Amino acid sequence: MEEMKQEFPVARRESRPTDGARRGAARPSGTGVLLVVEDHPICQEALVRELGKLPGFRSVIACGTAEEGLRLAEAQDIRLVLLDVWLPGLSGIEAMPRFRRVRPMAPLVVFSASDNHREVAAAFRAGTIAFVSKGVPLARLASTIQRARTGTIAEPEWVAPEDRGGVPDDALPALTHRQKQIIALLSRGLSNKEIAHHLDLAEITVKQHVSAILRLLKVNNRTQAVLATRRLGLEA
Repeated sequence: MEEMKQEFPVARRESRPTDGARRGAARPSGTGVLLVVEDHPICQEALVRELGKLPGFRSVIACGTAEEGLRLAEAQDIRLVLLDVWLPGLSGIEAMPRFRRVRPMAPLVVFSASDNHREVAAAFRAGTIAFVSKGVPLARLASTIQRARTGTIAEPEWVAPEDRGGVPDDALPALTHRQKQIIALLSRGLSNKEIAHHLDLAEITVKQHVSAILRLLKVNNRTQAVLATRRLGLEA
């Protein structure tokens, strides 16, 4: 959380309403409520203060558990949910399908200190539209929330401090068994002809598989494909 301390100085605590949630100032020009589910008090307070400046929401409210967040989602006009993965009780990933049932039109955005690719993939499968690292500047979080609110995020995004090449982990299950075999051989430096001989395939078939792999992983060449799959945990 060191990044959060630098990015978000401690704010003066607002008075709490009777339902236990922290609320930001209302914005008459906005519609609906942005719900923040975050158990770290400093982070929660700073998010309420800073995200309350965003246009498009009537107000920002926050709570410390997914269970309380679900109660708020049932009671209020929640238009977007920003939640952490690691929460006491019900985890953020476990809670996401429930939020989707309660507020099916409200985008889910994860804001987490984790950069574990398996947790990112699990969050995408559970329904988040964006997974934002707590190490990124506040402006990137705000921009991601605004794009999620307006429906301009075309596919799930992983917003991390370093450039991850736009390759979400949930692209990996889309690879066939044969494509995974070919990636493993690519990582050993084999040519298409050598791969074809090794797998008893026609060379043109290997070439077609390689082209499909590049499209799935959204990379431009074989080297990038190997690096992407190694980073995402698909070992040869």
